[in-house]
Amino acid sequence: MLPAELLSPPASAAGSPAQRHASATILICRPNTRLGNTLLMTPLVAQIEATLPGARVEILTACPAAPEVFREFPSVKRVHQLPFRGVRHPLRHLLTLLRVRQRRYDVLIDPCPRSWTGRFLTRRLPARLKLGFSSARKRDGVDVSVPFEGAPVHMGDYPVYLLRRGLLGLDEDAARAEIPKLSIRLTEAERVAGREEIARLLGSGRSGPVVAVAAHATGAKRFDVDWWRRMIASLHTRVPAVRVIEIRPPNGVAALPELPAYYSRRVRQVAAVLEATDGFVCADSGLMHLGAATDATTVGLFKVTEPRLYVPRRGASCALTASDSAPELVAERVGQLLTRPG
Repeated sequence: MLPAELLSPPASAAGSPAQRHASATILICRPNTRLGNTLLMTPLVAQIEATLPGARVEILTACPAAPEVFREFPSVKRVHQLPFRGVRHPLRHLLTLLRVRQRRYDVLIDPCPRSWTGRFLTRRLPARLKLGFSSARKRDGVDVSVPFEGAPVHMGDYPVYLLRRGLLGLDEDAARAEIPKLSIRLTEAERVAGREEIARLLGSGRSGPVVAVAAHATGAKRFDVDWWRRMIASLHTRVPAVRVIEIRPPNGVAALPELPAYYSRRVRQVAAVLEATDGFVCADSGLMHLGAATDATTVGLFKVTEPRLYVPRRGASCALTASDSAPELVAERVGQLLTRPG
């Protein structure tokens, strides 16, 4: 729950920034393809809905899953979908940008301090007020610039900080106060479907905690298949009743074919299955952020990226700095989460 002073402006604050922008048309310019980076924008949209209840939000993105991610956010009226690989589809890319340029936004938010593409497009899209970070890589192109040096560390936090400082005019302490968590806002029907899918995969003959694993990841973030098998064997030793399923990647190829597996290209369906488990273990990836956007107890494994930037933070979720040689330590921590009181 956000502090009351951040949920709505006081009645006496006539002409306050929150009142002036309460019904604004806002464009979030985040032309990125990755699921994780898209989910990391959900706290920003939640903050807009909490403080600017009449705002209409549009999102410029290249992530194919973005319409699903923002489907349950009533403020999001339109997702402008750039082609996933724009260089292969230049005409579609151009037509999308032309459609965006036909609108006149009250506020344009460039929420990423590092994206050159985001700032390039921000300069060329129309808006009465443009808001973004200033950093070593990005200084010009916006009307209101907030120094990135003072922003919170987590990538889900600093777009909210930008909005609070740059648009709502909050001071440093208020801008860093409790920030909404990632959320895909599953419906109750989706949660029921997730539980039914787990029952279909595992049947009713056994009972015990259910752990989902996703063994795929990109580049140096990846742990090999033998590592996962050692971790799962160690987890079975610690929690003999545990039942493990694999969440397969979008191509449907199994890394651990000996396990029951779930596969879907629909991120909301995958999110519902994750939330129906007792724990989800995966490397730093878009799927980790998807787990963190639900009530799943998500254990994110880090070995090349900085955990503070991306740590899953809902409930008992956590980040573990793991190595190729220590799957047993991961199993120990997962076992502790599964057997914790309550």
